[in-house]
Amino acid sequence: MLINLAIHPEWREKCKEEIRRLLSHSNDSLSSVTEKLGAIPLSAWEDELPILEACIRESQRIIHNPVALRRNVHEDVNILGQVVKRGDFLVYSLAEVHLNSEYYPEPHKWDPGRWSRPDPVPNAIYPFLGWGAGRHPCTGVKVAKLEMKLIVALFLTRYELTSWTRMGSSPIRCLSRTGTIFTRYALN
Repeated sequence: MLINLAIHPEWREKCKEEIRRLLSHSNDSLSSVTEKLGAIPLSAWEDELPILEACIRESQRIIHNPVALRRNVHEDVNILGQVVKRGDFLVYSLAEVHLNSEYYPEPHKWDPGRWSRPDPVPNAIYPFLGWGAGRHPCTGVKVAKLEMKLIVALFLTRYELTSWTRMGSSPIRCLSRTGTIFTRYALN
């Protein structure tokens, strides 16, 4: 997600502004950013960061597309002429949904704005499977989202994240108050 924010400065700035607003409600007696972030109530992390939430969701949609393994515990099912018998396992790729142009126009384009639309994925039963779906989604989703939001908030409040063009070695350049950090990973 941080690479996507480096490449898309307009979204990075929107996230930073959202985090600044969240921090502005904190107790002024707390000295460090980490203390202020730690004092924010859980409900605020869940409800007051819709832009950051959309950026996380869009990053998951594009990047996190593993295969899922499910056991058919009901009666035999016919899928495209193939019978999946009761007790059989079925393996499917989440990319079949997440990168499907019927659900997501320009599916390979990183566009967090798609999640702010009233019906971001019309006519889809389970349009986003990043946390599982149905009766048994991920039980740790709230903790995982909190961790991701906190890590991104810490990073965006302490560093300036920019990307270089393809003309050079294209590392992500992170400027901190104490120095410059260069990664070894290229964006091209």
